[in-house]
Formats: sequence, structure tokens, C-alpha cells
Amino acid sequence: MKKLFLALMVTLLLAGSASAHGNISKLPDSVQILQYKMKLYMNADDADTKNNLAMAYFRTNQLDKAKQELAAVLEKDSNNFNALDGMGIVLIKEGNGTEALQYLNRALAINDKDLMLHVHLSVAHTLLKQADPARSEMDKAKALASGPEELTKIQDEIKLLSNS
Repeated sequence: MKKLFLALMVTLLLAGSASAHGNISKLPDSVQILQYKMKLYMNADDADTKNNLAMAYFRTNQLDKAKQELAAVLEKDSNNFNALDGMGIVLIKEGNGTEALQYLNRALAINDKDLMLHVHLSVAHTLLKQADPARSEMDKAKALASGPEELTKIQDEIKLLSNS
């Protein structure tokens, strides 16, 4: 029985990852949450795992838990790109475009070549009914796309962030 449990844990720990950009593994979010909690049990200070857990919480609409994980990362590293971007998308989902832009612009200062960050900025500007900046950010995102797969990912990300 112990060997079965150990094999299950190893499988869960090695199976895929999630990022602030919605690149999720094939596992259901509920399983990913367990996976990341187990990893944090072994290393409570792992910022990447906290970011991944936050995004799994985000996808399951557990926004308060997502914010809690992201805030913990940002408390230790205020320039963590994924946590800044992640906090931005959580705030977008909550309908708080103004605060989302604060986090997303901090992320932009760290990496202005991230395709999904420009998508997130576009959605935040759209939320605030700022058509010109929204269009400009979407144009930047599309310019960074390397092919039709990434253009599809842009549309998927917009759907993920929509409150519909």
C-alpha cells in the first residue's frame, strides 16, 4: 500500500504544470491543487509551486485562495513576474481593472515580450472601457504570436478571463 501511495505521489508531482498564462497540465484542477499542496508540504517556500497553485485556484474560481498564494510570493519577491501577472488576472476576474493594471504594469516593466501579458493588459483596459490602449495591447500580443496556435491561445485566454 505504501508503494502504491508513493507511486501516486511521484506521478502527481511529475505531471505537468500550470502558469499564470493558463498553460495547464492534463490533470483536472482539483488534482493539480492536491499536487501543488503536496509539493508545498515538502518545500513551503517554492514560489513556482505557489504560483501554480494560485492558477489552479484561479481556474476553479477560488479567487481569494489564489490571491493569498500570490500575495505570499510577492511578499518574498515583489518582482516575481508570474505572481504579478497572476495577481493581475485574478483582479481582472474580480472586475477590478484599475488594480489589475497596477500589477500588470509592474510585470510589464520586468518582461515586455510576454505575449499573454499583453493579452491581460488588453483585457484590463477593455474592462475599464479604454478602447485605444486595449487595442494597442492586443496588437502587441498578436505581433508577438509566432503562429496560429498562439493566436488560438490568445482567444482561449480571453475566454478564461471573461466573466461570462
